[in-house]
This record gives sequence, structure tokens and C-alpha cells, in this order.
Amino acid sequence: MKRTWILIADSSGARILEALGNSRGFFEHAVGDGRYPYRSDSAPQEERPRVTKALDGLFASQLSTMLANRLKSRSFDRLVLVAPTVMLGKLRKMISPAVRETVIAEIEMDLTDVPTSEIAQHLADVTLF
Repeated sequence: MKRTWILIADSSGARILEALGNSRGFFEHAVGDGRYPYRSDSAPQEERPRVTKALDGLFASQLSTMLANRLKSRSFDRLVLVAPTVMLGKLRKMISPAVRETVIAEIEMDLTDVPTSEIAQHLADVTLF
């Protein structure tokens, strides 16, 4: 079975879920407190808009680098990107061609605060397995 990762990101953080197959749900790859395994170094509400935009770009770049490294180590075979419009656009621009080839779906939605148990209903139109 191919390993499918779901990257759920916004400007403040990201988390990665792995589809377990056969409607068994998802495994959340966690670091630290498990809420946002990957955190942006910025606090957008406290920054000036131009600085926030630059920090969001930096965070998208860090996520893109992490994905490229994890693809090289064969951590996943397929990828679903889930992010609000601006972050999704930044990720599209920054992911490597090799990572881009693994993308099976892009969903313009902010699901960062949605519990893992409810993610499947938002991905109903995506074939994960």
C-alpha cells in the first residue's frame, strides 16, 4: 500500500497525518505537544503585514524543505496539501518538482483547528488509499 500523507498548514503551524487505509483513520505524526508539530517562528497578529508575509513565505519554505527531505527518505509516496488560499499558493511555488509529482490533491481550506477524527469528512472527495 502506498503511504499517503496529508499536510494541513496555515501561517501559524502545520501537522502531518498519514492515511492508515481501509477506513482506519489517520495517524498524526507528532513532535512536542502534538498540536502543531511544525510551527512558524512568527506570531502573525503581532507583526506588521509586510513582515508577516515574509515570515509566512519562510515557513512555507521550511515546510517544503521538510517534505523534500522526507520524500528522499521514503516516508511517503503520495501527498495531499490542505491550506488556506495564501499558504497553499506559497506551498505550490516552493515545493520541489519531486514532491509536486506526489501531490494527488490540493484543498483550499483551513483545517488546522479541526480534530483529526473529523478530517476524513473534509477529504471525502479524495482517494487516499
